Amino acid sequence: MFILPKFTNEENQKYEFEKYMENLPYYPYQQYIHWKPKDYGNILYTDGKFIEILYKMNGDYFGDNSKYKNAVSEVKNNIYEFIRSSYKTVIVVDCENSDVYKLYGMLKNLNGDELDKIDKIVLYDDVHTTDGWDYLERFIGIPIGHIEVERITDYKSLVDIKVSTGVCREFYRNDVSSFILLSSDSDYWGLISSLPEAEFLVVVEWDKCGQAIKRALETSEIYYCSLDDFCSGNIEEFKRAVLIGALKERLPDLLTYNGKELARMLFEQARIEASDTEIMNFYKKYIRTITLKADLDGNFSLEVKL
Repeated sequence: MFILPKFTNEENQKYEFEKYMENLPYYPYQQYIHWKPKDYGNILYTDGKFIEILYKMNGDYFGDNSKYKNAVSEVKNNIYEFIRSSYKTVIVVDCENSDVYKLYGMLKNLNGDELDKIDKIVLYDDVHTTDGWDYLERFIGIPIGHIEVERITDYKSLVDIKVSTGVCREFYRNDVSSFILLSSDSDYWGLISSLPEAEFLVVVEWDKCGQAIKRALETSEIYYCSLDDFCSGNIEEFKRAVLIGALKERLPDLLTYNGKELARMLFEQARIEASDTEIMNFYKKYIRTITLKADLDGNFSLEVKL
């Protein structure tokens, strides 16, 4: 943005200088940027406004506000206070109704000293969810228990029953007094209302959580917040690990795939929303550069360059 393309070209320099001087009031703090100047008002009024204008100038659209917005201090402080006031706190995650990448973003944006007071995280996972849940423990310092719930029939999940019985077990057997429950499923109101001796803090995805459960939580003065409030700009390393892991699993059958289609398949498998450009960048960087290696004994293997 701050570099003039073809800056050695004198005509180009002259044109840019004249454009700059004629539109000086529109340049933020009169700082030169390479753009088509226009009266947008204060383009630095918010990060969102600046990013929207920047993308639009380049013929693109930016819609992931979580990349630059973060939960306000009040939300974080309420979570910290909940943890501090508890004898023992466990985070319980309904993996069917929670986003692993948003959860990782939330944990990365909370104070590590406060998170150290969390006894553990228990993931209740269904066979049909993303492989991302398998990678969470590598990136989070909190002990994680990963319970994979099998299905008796393909059309019926048992995760909600396992979560409910698991929470009761933790409360009555392991002296856990407080639970941070991650789920947007209203079915868990039955669990919460049936265990009044326990303390609950509920974390939902705003658009997936119905008004009825929100009203019930508010009426019972149970604090809840949204995963969507936390910045997700710091989760790229985690996403990459999930994608690379999925790619390595497919290396034995690599020749049966088209590389570009494989890239799209990996993003779908990992349930990562991405633009066509992001998917193609992954293809160019990690799939197109896969190499064939031979060890000292002459055995061949495929290697993903990291």
